[in-house]
Amino acid sequence: MKILFVSATATEILPLMGFLDKSAIKKDENFYSFHQNDIYILITGPGLMSMTFAMTQFGSLNKIDLAINIGIAGTFDPDCMLGSVCNVYRDKIADLGAEFPDGSFQDIFEMKLTDKDEFPFKDGWVYSNSKTDVFHDLPKVSGVTVNMVSGNLSTIEKIKIKYRPDIESMEGAGFFYVCNLLHIPCLQIRSISNYIEPRNKANWKINDAVKNLNDTLIQFLADDYLNENA
Repeated sequence: MKILFVSATATEILPLMGFLDKSAIKKDENFYSFHQNDIYILITGPGLMSMTFAMTQFGSLNKIDLAINIGIAGTFDPDCMLGSVCNVYRDKIADLGAEFPDGSFQDIFEMKLTDKDEFPFKDGWVYSNSKTDVFHDLPKVSGVTVNMVSGNLSTIEKIKIKYRPDIESMEGAGFFYVCNLLHIPCLQIRSISNYIEPRNKANWKINDAVKNLNDTLIQFLADDYLNENA
């Protein structure tokens, strides 16, 4: 298989790269051979624009059998354990649209600027399109992607009421969008670093989230699934 791991930052994927440096054959910068599988690493930079540009400029994209967007995320669910890992099955941009004088918001689908069911959208969402169930043990969650991370109660409540998401990131919808348009099987695997609340980084568990995320990915690489599908 040819597998592409996509991360917004090096920090979020550094342990996996360390594992590959020790356990795989390094064929080029951010390109490895592991158990007869080609493993590519793409670090895009944070945000939708960086993600979209980096994905479309990746030269081997049309050869990829599975693309996996990995990273940390915030959760809207107060019962979700910090550091837990989840499988994002759908995503959408939560702040692309127009704000009105009364404080209400309409997204581009409600404004009739884009058809909510025009490919690759389904009711305004973009979905994981991978048929693999290799991460079947992870909880499936619904995500939103934002340009401005939610940090006050008003913004948080508006997003929760409008979209009922489980998690929030800054890149996920862009990743799904590119992969679906180019017909590349894709997954989005994230770990929870913080609760989405009035911003207070003292409460965040970034190190735990990064460790647990990368442990999950390393286990995926070591699993027989890769040998069976090489």
